[in-house]
Amino acid sequence: MLIERLTHRRFTVLFALMFSIVCLLNINYCLLRSARNALAVVDLGQGAGSIPFFELCGTMPSAVLMVFLLTRLLNRFSIHKVFIITLAFFSGFFLFFAVGIYPSLHLWKETLAGWTWLPLHDSLAVFLPQCFSMLFFVMAELWKIALLTVLFWGLVNQYIPLTEAKRFYAPLMLGGSVGTMFSGPLIALCTSNYVSAGSWSRSLTLMMLVVALLGSATAWLYTKLWGKLGGQKKEEQKKEETLSLWDSIRLCLKSRYLLLLAWITIADYVAYTLGEVVFLDVLKQKFPDPLPYCEYQGQLSFWSGLLTAFSALIITPFLLRKCRWVVASLITPVCLLITESAFFFTLWSPSKGMPLDQLVLLGTLFFCIVRAAKYTLFDTSKEISFLLLPPLEKMQGKLVIDGMCSRLGRGGASLLSIILIQIGGGVIASAFVAGWLALAISASCVFSTLKLGLLVEKKSQPQT
Repeated sequence: MLIERLTHRRFTVLFALMFSIVCLLNINYCLLRSARNALAVVDLGQGAGSIPFFELCGTMPSAVLMVFLLTRLLNRFSIHKVFIITLAFFSGFFLFFAVGIYPSLHLWKETLAGWTWLPLHDSLAVFLPQCFSMLFFVMAELWKIALLTVLFWGLVNQYIPLTEAKRFYAPLMLGGSVGTMFSGPLIALCTSNYVSAGSWSRSLTLMMLVVALLGSATAWLYTKLWGKLGGQKKEEQKKEETLSLWDSIRLCLKSRYLLLLAWITIADYVAYTLGEVVFLDVLKQKFPDPLPYCEYQGQLSFWSGLLTAFSALIITPFLLRKCRWVVASLITPVCLLITESAFFFTLWSPSKGMPLDQLVLLGTLFFCIVRAAKYTLFDTSKEISFLLLPPLEKMQGKLVIDGMCSRLGRGGASLLSIILIQIGGGVIASAFVAGWLALAISASCVFSTLKLGLLVEKKSQPQT
């Protein structure tokens, strides 16, 4: 295998490039996630109840469109060119939003409100900020899926054999936690009064400038990695193996292995999102202003990054070396089940009323622990499960599962949240039903992981 023939020095260089790319992409994602949550929950949107609507009507169809476009681009160009094109498009949008769109939104809103000759001008004036908030939210969500999950890991998976993956992937995942940790101080700096002078618009612009600068560095590193791996020769060899989006979906539907992997991905997102929406609404009651809200998002990023680093350095390598695949894979759904139970049972407790500080603490534990487990054990186990597949199923299955099923999970959770919020009359009012659904789906994720573990062990056995 290629990786086995590398000298130690070259292996170190490749790892350093991969680690840096993962780190930078995660820094940018955390900056974007903090900004999009502040915009959606306490600024342009209508509270945490806006998030399910944005996911269902914006992110979910956009993810399908993104996978379709990536499929077409990957069939025509090298994965390196597709990465650069995608990165340039995202960075350009975020810069334009911060510098051109957001500062002028209030003028557009006032102009629309003053056009009395225009039918429904008042409604349009209210809808316009929410529309741009949803656009930013969608683009921020698609950033990580397109650039990290599909295009970066899609490249890495072509060169890392199964024998090296258990040793290689866990420390590589550490790059994500390091990036998440670095993003916390960056967000705190951009939202501080010293730098922003108390202006949320200035903070947003600073964060998007950082995203663009780190994006440029990521493009350079990805190009170096592409050259070190001899990517052009690899692309020439696989040019004949191309599938349409529908063919990729049919390929997944015919495979019980991929179907279980798809459901685990969907269930994890549904269960997590149902809890996250309630937690973000609780957090809004604690921090009703965009600046402190965004600053606390930065603290969440720091602590989740610290836990992710601990998991990537100690827990994940130990479990992958000493235990079966299914043991490492079960940690995330079990953590999800336990932390969400604690959060929702406290929220439901009639004797305590609304213990805001306790709920924020439990919600923070839920947010940080589940993310740490997901970004190390869950993602590493998932990447290893892809390595067991034939080359064509590996890439096309990854496109559909990571590109579409993750958004299908978020979209499904968003649809459930919208229905429950409308019936209950608010996010907190819907928490009872949303909580039980989240816990039931978390339990199904545990059982599906056990079933997939049997198939993984079967595929891992040497063929006689």
